[in-house]
Amino acid sequence: MATLLQVQQGVVGSRTDRISGSGRLHVDRGRKEKSARYRFIRDRRAHELGRFIVRTTLKATTPLEPFAIRDRGKPYINGYPVFNISHSGRLVVVAFARREPLGVDIELIRSDNQSADLIAAVCHPAERRALARCSEQERNEMFYRCWTRKEAVLKATGEGLRDDLRSLDVKLSQHQPTITSEALSMALFDVPLRWKGYSCALAVDPSVTAIDVLSPFHSYQLTCLEHVHDTEHVI
Repeated sequence: MATLLQVQQGVVGSRTDRISGSGRLHVDRGRKEKSARYRFIRDRRAHELGRFIVRTTLKATTPLEPFAIRDRGKPYINGYPVFNISHSGRLVVVAFARREPLGVDIELIRSDNQSADLIAAVCHPAERRALARCSEQERNEMFYRCWTRKEAVLKATGEGLRDDLRSLDVKLSQHQPTITSEALSMALFDVPLRWKGYSCALAVDPSVTAIDVLSPFHSYQLTCLEHVHDTEHVI
């Protein structure tokens, strides 16, 4: 089984046209209200772009299928594959899969040493040991790998937030670990991106064997080293 991941650069404009066969963007009243909660205009537009990618990829534009919210706040479109959205900096990523669990997170890597202050607060003891073995530059990049893995897991389970992130071990020493959280077993993938300075991680069903990564400039497939079955998930 494979998962699909789509990566887009830039943010949408402020138009609120309806999506049609020409690919124009419509933001309905509910989505406008949700977008308005974002403090910065770029985040509002990134949010709109993520929804636009979902609708056009799933062909849920004619008729315009509404977004709904599950119990734990996860959006979905009834009758369509599951999806998950994340954005940071100038990038928006959307993951699609045939079934749950599914969570994706992308983060712009900052070089202001902020990670040093967060390691003790959010990292599991095993993660702190792995980070301690790194150089300063490697430690910052690995911290963001740790953070995006945790966020992907929390989005996959629907938790969103957890009181103590130190209780979640995302197994930094392993390349493609399988972990269990909230009684859900999931595989973690670190997703290499052409854009430098970003960290991206994906949490999916352990039966997933490959990730198809699509972007305007390049496409490739990540293969799970422990499986040889057919793929079915795409990002």
